[in-house]
Amino acid sequence: MFASKKNIVRLLMMVLWVLLIPVLTYVASLDLKIGVALVVGIVGIAVSLVCVINYKLGFYIFITISLILPLLERISGSTQSIGVVMDGLLLSTLLGCILRRGDDSIKKVQFMKDALLISFYLYIILLIIEIANPAGHRVFAWFIFFRVIARNMIFLGLGLHVFNNMKDVRTFFKFWIAICTAAAFYACLQQWFGLMPYEKAFIAKYPKMFTTTMIISGIRIFSFMSDAASFGIIMACNIIICLILLTAKMANLNLKRKIWLIISILLQALALGYSGTRTGYVMLPVGLLLFLLATLRNRNTILIAIAFGFAALVILFGPFHSNGTIIRIRTAFLGKQDASMDVRDVNRHSIQPYIYNHPLGGGVMTTGGNGLLFYPGHPLANLQTDNGYLRAVLETGWLGILLVAANFFLLIAMAIRNYFRIDGEVNKLLMLGIAASMLEMALAQYAQDASTLVESSIMLNALTAIAIKVKYLYALNTQS
Repeated sequence: MFASKKNIVRLLMMVLWVLLIPVLTYVASLDLKIGVALVVGIVGIAVSLVCVINYKLGFYIFITISLILPLLERISGSTQSIGVVMDGLLLSTLLGCILRRGDDSIKKVQFMKDALLISFYLYIILLIIEIANPAGHRVFAWFIFFRVIARNMIFLGLGLHVFNNMKDVRTFFKFWIAICTAAAFYACLQQWFGLMPYEKAFIAKYPKMFTTTMIISGIRIFSFMSDAASFGIIMACNIIICLILLTAKMANLNLKRKIWLIISILLQALALGYSGTRTGYVMLPVGLLLFLLATLRNRNTILIAIAFGFAALVILFGPFHSNGTIIRIRTAFLGKQDASMDVRDVNRHSIQPYIYNHPLGGGVMTTGGNGLLFYPGHPLANLQTDNGYLRAVLETGWLGILLVAANFFLLIAMAIRNYFRIDGEVNKLLMLGIAASMLEMALAQYAQDASTLVESSIMLNALTAIAIKVKYLYALNTQS
């Protein structure tokens, strides 16, 4: 009886989809925009239902769609409400998690005792206090900023329910490496064959969105992500993770997987070079240094270090003087301080008196273009910080920058402790990859507001969730 009812429901759904085809075709013939909107709406509702039914799958759907939304925006030829789409998917996934009551392993996390989680709570409390900051207290601007923070915290909470064992962790890294490799391959196609027609049309239509993409040596490649800076940061972190995994013994990581890792590393290294992200170039040796310090006795580690060092010497000092990508890489390590760096230093020195006189900062969303939009006339309006730490101290004061730095320190320390306490070579290397990539991210904060970019914040919060769950399930030996 139950099976027959199930078959009837399936039949009705099939009939509904068949009837929708001529209906949508007729509506589109009357008004194309309405037809497209209906199709997008139907697909969106279907995807949201999937997220509700299976919140673990919804977690990965959210990541995938968030990463490719800029590409879909360029294909459409107009700016879209990307934040609304992300919020809808995330809330649908959260609803699915609530309805299924998550996973019991979450009970092992000490939410009120963990130092990293407490630092998050303190930062949220600070942001709530900032709504009453006399130097910048517009509720609408505060709400926009807090909405992003809330989105990140919800995503982090979902991650604590998704990663319930090391199999889940390895599944995520396979997925993450695969999607980043796809992004790298797409970036290489952009460099080798030029941007797609719809990308050129979008840049021509919205040139202000790509002011940092056009440089003297050419176009900074951005793949299907929002901009070249966030793309380059993601590539730099992922390269180190792949290099670390490459040092595993053959018994733990077979030859076939290592070949795929090598292909992924090559594609991502090329993509990083094409992105023109000098911050990403500097991130690589920093992440590798932490890796070397932790595994210096490993023969494979020494081989990786030698290969990396040789490649670096060839790029920096080889007879390549006409390649724009190599020249930009060299300027990150050997070049003289350029005009953009001079402007940044002038901005930092000129704003120091304001930092000393405003212990709570000037209020969230008061710096850069956001300040010009929401707080015209504010002393920080249109001040381009180009530095996540500087933005934190300018907008949220000394406590803000201390909490941002504490978050990175506690996360890296947790990942390193997990590396020394967990069993299994691949598991240990994954924890070390988290530590090294987060150290890179902490460095990137000095030159970019790296942790608040959409793509990098997804990576940051996913790896944070993994580090926390591994700590309580494995590193503390609390697994039953």
